[in-house]
Amino acid sequence: MVFTKVLIANRGEIALRINSTLERLGISAVGVYTHHDRDSLHVARISESYLLDDRQQSGYLNSQQIIAAALASNSEAIHPGYGFLAENAQFAQACHDVGLIFIGPPADAMTAMGEKISAREYATRAGVPVVPGIGEPAMSDAELLDACRDLRFPLLVKPAAGGGGKGLHVAHDLNELREVLPTARREAKTAFGDETLLVEKYLLHARHIEFQVAADNYGSSMHLGERECSLQRRHQKVVEEAPAPRLSESNREIMGAAALALTSTIGYQNLGTIEFLVDADSPETFYFMEMNTRLQVEHRVTEMITGLDLVECQLRLAAGEPLKEVIPTSGFTGHAIEARIYAEDAFNGFLPTGGVIGRFTATDTNNTVTDSAIRDGALVSSSFDPMLAKIACWGEDRQSALKELREALSNTVLLGVTTNIDFLIQLLHLRDIEESKYDTKYLEACEIERAIPSPALLSAYAAMAAPASKVGSWRADGWRLNGMPRATIAAYIDGVRHDVSTESGSTLAVDFYRDDADYWLHHRSFGTWLIKEANERRISTDRLSDEIVSPMPGVVIAVNVAIGDQVKIGDPLVVIEAMKMEHIVRARHSGHVLQCNVALGANVRVGQLLLEVVEDV
Repeated sequence: MVFTKVLIANRGEIALRINSTLERLGISAVGVYTHHDRDSLHVARISESYLLDDRQQSGYLNSQQIIAAALASNSEAIHPGYGFLAENAQFAQACHDVGLIFIGPPADAMTAMGEKISAREYATRAGVPVVPGIGEPAMSDAELLDACRDLRFPLLVKPAAGGGGKGLHVAHDLNELREVLPTARREAKTAFGDETLLVEKYLLHARHIEFQVAADNYGSSMHLGERECSLQRRHQKVVEEAPAPRLSESNREIMGAAALALTSTIGYQNLGTIEFLVDADSPETFYFMEMNTRLQVEHRVTEMITGLDLVECQLRLAAGEPLKEVIPTSGFTGHAIEARIYAEDAFNGFLPTGGVIGRFTATDTNNTVTDSAIRDGALVSSSFDPMLAKIACWGEDRQSALKELREALSNTVLLGVTTNIDFLIQLLHLRDIEESKYDTKYLEACEIERAIPSPALLSAYAAMAAPASKVGSWRADGWRLNGMPRATIAAYIDGVRHDVSTESGSTLAVDFYRDDADYWLHHRSFGTWLIKEANERRISTDRLSDEIVSPMPGVVIAVNVAIGDQVKIGDPLVVIEAMKMEHIVRARHSGHVLQCNVALGANVRVGQLLLEVVEDV
């Protein structure tokens, strides 16, 4: 290994992940951070870090500052992680121009694949089938609308630059297409700095299968198997596994060959991922979707079945080592599955959440790895992606890997912020998941309802919240009730009141966190609950009045109405942005706007009153 010092041009979980490999290899790491991240875990763990000025834009997108930090620290190379500048060809070229090694593909390969319209052209040249679509770099909304008039709906609108599921929208007719195009452009511009759009046929029943490829600087390439990534919401992955279940050996061979053909066509080097859509109604039919010219979030599952450290592979390939020395064999053992933990309310349309993490504990075993960069007291804001952690588990077969992941999720304690953990646990117990009978639309269509709080958990809360101090005893790993006197107290969960009491002699151990007057409780069998002591603000039940409240914390980026305006059902009233996604708040009935309590650029909290619409009589 020729590197002695590498700068990590990223934050959070991926910065820690890269740092762990650098430490193991004896390579010094240099970190970067912004004022917002000055108390973050990756800053504390990486001994040498540089502050980025983020007054004009996100510091993690400022290539000049990052390169300056690399030169000032005498780093020889930059690892971009994923997100931010990871797929920015100009950044890769700028590194090369000043003598720094970019740990990733060459700039021309990134240019070829980093823009989806160009990537489609290269895929066609390599003989790889592509999804039918329309898109040119300079096409306006009006031109796209006109070009799509004769296409068969539904259609998928996607940014030509970037990935990660951001800025994707499904349109079922021309009117809906006309509405989503401006939103998609704004999201694309915010996330990737490029508002160019591509419109493609939307496969109603598709599976998302991707191949991990590796190539050296001498023309050799190979793939490291495939990953199943069909369980997703808002076109962003939630659960991934390797190898892909229910993929025929013939399809695996053909798709793997197609991935390598494209890798060769563009002269690719280092690691990358070729992503395909497989028609669930015709499993032998597949289409090229895009190529990610970077390390993927879900790389852990490939590592688990290959025994490789993919970050080490990246480093050694970037240092000029031949592929046959970096990856001497490509055998696969067992099955691996990973779940992403998001700051979101999965039982309420997967809307983003936020807040301060009061308590976080996760267990790592020989077969389980938790990647995260959160800790007690960390603020989860709407400025970054909502992923808080990911848990990857290995088993000798798929069923044992699934069981391992269920156990790991049940034992994960994350209090203070609403997450999707309980949803994931219920999801992974469904028969469809056990039998691999799902597609990319499954997650948003499946009916999983929040469980009913158990009497035992409510009893524990009543005892904990009772004013007398003799109701229980504190423990380092939780809290136990031991023969306390009976107490009765009101608990509010999701706006519903529960009058609950302790029972003399009852015993229950729970993990807990108190946030002002609210209690967060976790029990591995009962899940995680936010219980409020005070009654929540109630929405008017008058049929003539509809108080519109914010469904999530975020920033108001559009207010489309004013006091006195007439609206009808479905009209977009306010647009809120959080964690690089936009949510449109729509009118639930016709009428006129009586109150407007929000302004452009305002920060809003979940449940905050935005508007009041009064029905006309």
